[in-house]
Amino acid sequence: MSMSNYQQAKNVCITILSGLTESINADLIKNTVENVNRLFSLPEGELPNLREELESLYTVFSDQYRILDAEEDKKRIPWIKNAKADISWKFWNRYRRLLEQKNYAPDTLNKMDNLTDDILDRLIRPGSNIPFDKRGLIVGHVQSGKTGNYIGLICKAADAGYRLIIVLAGIHNSLRSQTQLRIDEGFLGFDTQQARSITQTTNRIGVGKIDPNLVAHSLTTNEINGDFNRRASETSGINIRSNDPIVLVIKKNASVMKNLLGWLATRAETMEDGKKQIRNLPLLVIDDEADNASINISKNYVSGINACIRSMLKLFEQSAYIGYTATPYANIFVKQYTDEDVKGLEYNVHNIPLSLGKDIFPKNFIVNIPAPSNYIGPEKIFGIETIESIEDYDNPSYPLNDLIEPVDDYLNYIKDGHKMDDEKPDELPPSLHKAIKCFFLSCAARRARGQENEHNSMLIHVTRFIKWQARIGRLVEELVKTYARLVEFNDNRFLRELEHLWNEEFVPVTKNIIANPTLKDPSIKEMSWMDIESHLYPAVAKIEVRSVHGDTKVEGLEHKNIRPLDYYDNKNGLSVIAVGGNKLSRGLTLEGLTITYFLRASKMYDTLMQMGRWFGYRPGYLDLCRLFTSNELVQWYQHITVATEEMRAEFDRMGDLDKTPAEYGLKIRTHPGSLVVTAANKFRYKKIMELSYSGELEETYSFRKNDTANLSNYTLALSFINSLGLPDGISNSEAAFRYHFVWRGKNNADRIVSFLSAYKTKQLSFNVSLMSDYIQAQQRHGVITDWTVVLINNTDDKKGIKINEDITVGLTKRSDSETQVNHYTINKSHIIDPKHEYIDLTDDEIRRALEKSKKDAIEKGKDSSRVNKPSPVRIKEIRPENQGLLLIYILNPQPDLEKPALSDIPFVGLAVSFPWIEKDIKIEYAVNEQFLKEILDYPDELDEEDIDDPLIAETEEKGTEMKSFLLRTMKDKENFNKELSIHFQEGINISYSKQYNPGEIKTVAVPEQVESSVPLIRAEDIDRYYIKPYPDFQVVNAGEILTKEKSIITPVIYT
Repeated sequence: MSMSNYQQAKNVCITILSGLTESINADLIKNTVENVNRLFSLPEGELPNLREELESLYTVFSDQYRILDAEEDKKRIPWIKNAKADISWKFWNRYRRLLEQKNYAPDTLNKMDNLTDDILDRLIRPGSNIPFDKRGLIVGHVQSGKTGNYIGLICKAADAGYRLIIVLAGIHNSLRSQTQLRIDEGFLGFDTQQARSITQTTNRIGVGKIDPNLVAHSLTTNEINGDFNRRASETSGINIRSNDPIVLVIKKNASVMKNLLGWLATRAETMEDGKKQIRNLPLLVIDDEADNASINISKNYVSGINACIRSMLKLFEQSAYIGYTATPYANIFVKQYTDEDVKGLEYNVHNIPLSLGKDIFPKNFIVNIPAPSNYIGPEKIFGIETIESIEDYDNPSYPLNDLIEPVDDYLNYIKDGHKMDDEKPDELPPSLHKAIKCFFLSCAARRARGQENEHNSMLIHVTRFIKWQARIGRLVEELVKTYARLVEFNDNRFLRELEHLWNEEFVPVTKNIIANPTLKDPSIKEMSWMDIESHLYPAVAKIEVRSVHGDTKVEGLEHKNIRPLDYYDNKNGLSVIAVGGNKLSRGLTLEGLTITYFLRASKMYDTLMQMGRWFGYRPGYLDLCRLFTSNELVQWYQHITVATEEMRAEFDRMGDLDKTPAEYGLKIRTHPGSLVVTAANKFRYKKIMELSYSGELEETYSFRKNDTANLSNYTLALSFINSLGLPDGISNSEAAFRYHFVWRGKNNADRIVSFLSAYKTKQLSFNVSLMSDYIQAQQRHGVITDWTVVLINNTDDKKGIKINEDITVGLTKRSDSETQVNHYTINKSHIIDPKHEYIDLTDDEIRRALEKSKKDAIEKGKDSSRVNKPSPVRIKEIRPENQGLLLIYILNPQPDLEKPALSDIPFVGLAVSFPWIEKDIKIEYAVNEQFLKEILDYPDELDEEDIDDPLIAETEEKGTEMKSFLLRTMKDKENFNKELSIHFQEGINISYSKQYNPGEIKTVAVPEQVESSVPLIRAEDIDRYYIKPYPDFQVVNAGEILTKEKSIITPVIYT
């Protein structure tokens, strides 16, 4: 394939610049372009474009990824380095060339090259006869290029000799088909819609145009129904024992996977124990979105999909499983089971007995990949930073609030929690009218910037019911046609409306984005209405509306355009408004997504994860993007993001402490951030959770404005400070700490507990009752008994507040990120200045923590001379186990003098820093106990994918876990109501009757609904995702055992 002069010049520039050791800046790029151009003589007009493109590429960088290895893997002998010269990396080299053509930044490509080497190094080199079973997990970010990353791994694995590669791609046909197309383009090099074997087609795509002679085959195709099919595989003539690599891209569906397992098992040997095994054929399984449908929830039950994955790995004598996910708590609920736990568990597929291997916990390694600097994720949107990344607290953060458009006018059109057969709207909310106009403008502006052949997408997600999606789709299509006609006929009034919207809401945002020092994109330029007006009609004329719900029958649907999002077939760019529900959720990429209109369509957690479609790369058009959504969803997403970023940071901290995947798994399962995750998750996991605050920093960062709790906390803080007496002063010589008020307590944990218990907050992650329980549990073992209390004093505030004769405290200023209407949310989501966390350490402890922090920096390849304070993980590791730290911040209610005050009285914020406790006592809480009050807030109809695969293995009596937890709880709570205790231990004592007798006066459960009866929800009525819409029993004369939500819950089965 011949390259243009421009492309060749660009490649030469990249080669020269990538070889330089000095830091690359605009002047260096300009000189390089001028020198290279002596060879190529490009037209004068192309030189600025080349400079701009190179500047964009070389401003992209990412932090080094981290890997946690299991103890036995730390001693492994690396093989990649020695094999580099022996293996010709043909698949990888042609894939890398494809990515270079697609303008991937050199730093991103080099990191991918190193990462794929490091992953392959942790697998066994094919060709040896040693049995192996390797498990790893790669944690990336939503829409950050995971697919591109694992295609790189597939290419290198094929080069190294892996002959069978199975990719598990989502639970919907649309995502499986999209993933296959990416693999066709990046690995196979031909269009599988036309053939499964490369020898049967001459149609080359992607890498096939760079080198058409590399041979690889696929047993699946990129057609929407191109999943694994036994008959097609038999007739394809492809032999899994051939020397050519074979790939299969299958969806996570129990029947598809059973068919594949059966087909593979017929090619296996029967071993002495009667089980089947495939030998000397290494298998690589890549599990995309590994936390979706792959994870099993308990030791007692094995779901069909999970059983298929485990049996597949066990069927091969040599296997490697690599999971990819964007949620670091993916394995928060996966425990590691021993060989003993799974011994004797079998799985029969088509009457072939297979062994059920261990669960898919990533026992060998976990990798955390930081996103490149040009990635736009939720932490950039909300301006959230981890405590480690805050170099100087006073540096401003730059949340992208301008891109969020609050929606509060939808309830008269689309109610929260609407049912499938509720009356559907005849009109669309005004905010959706505005969103469509914004899409018109963004399409026109991209054309004006020379992006006319790029895809443009708008996403509308307001309901999960197909009939509703069809109604919304019809209304949107009618509105788009009306607006398009107004543009075509130059309707003056409508064009003035668009001009006003452009000048008022797009022009200022573009200015802000260009001025934002955290975003560097030279291709974003200011544009006037004159610049885009002439592009409006050609941009609008291309737009079509499609309903993306996966239903293939159009009969009875109001909106008939249900074609899939075929971006690949639209070489001149597809402009599409996609109306959908959960089919648009995981993994499915919407190319060129600018406008999103998003309401809470189903269960909170699923909705939030689907909002992730909005994140990714937006080169040259970030300023044109808008997210229309409700305040409630923004608030939840912010909480989830803080918890997620905190769990990611935990990974690096565990890396610094040289911990293993198993230890990280335990840390995440017991992490306080799981309180937020499981809250949004509601009943997805009916679990007893353990919680640990060892090595954690807990902070308040979100306060309701005008809440009575603010006055109560202010009064509480003042009386607590007054009760402490005269301050003791600091125990180190740090000058900056001298002005704060410090009390170094001994055996004062009880006072801390009573203070925390009385503090009022609605912030889910700051759970004062669980924190208090944890402190008391450690106290009994002589740990965290001595607490230092610090009242932070801002010396810049000369007026201050007089607390008593000895203490006048200056109010702390913390700016409002303004991401919430009714909440004061502190910038960066941290109340603490990172330096404050070592205020209680001695000079010697600070010195030791700083030394270790410098060593950590050197190991990460960073400049240790820039480390001027100890890192949070080393502070908490060095702090003695008996010592805790409570910081009290009295916050200025008017942080910005140019804006009105947020409250009449100061807010009181807290930070609690726990030392690293090697053998702490974990405390327990029940997830579903915590959220019982939301029990009837659940939709009656179920999403099809919520109906889980049949459970295929049972190893323990159901309900035991919940029952034993309740019994333990009874013992722990000294003043527990004895009568209630008896009720709980025996299940709620309710008589059951076969039928309802009118005039019944006893409390009784009957198998029918009668007047004034209430649902009886038993353990078997609560499944992993939902409560049975119509429980089998209703209770009459419920009396005192009725919950506030008009239902009765019995946690153990009694029938």
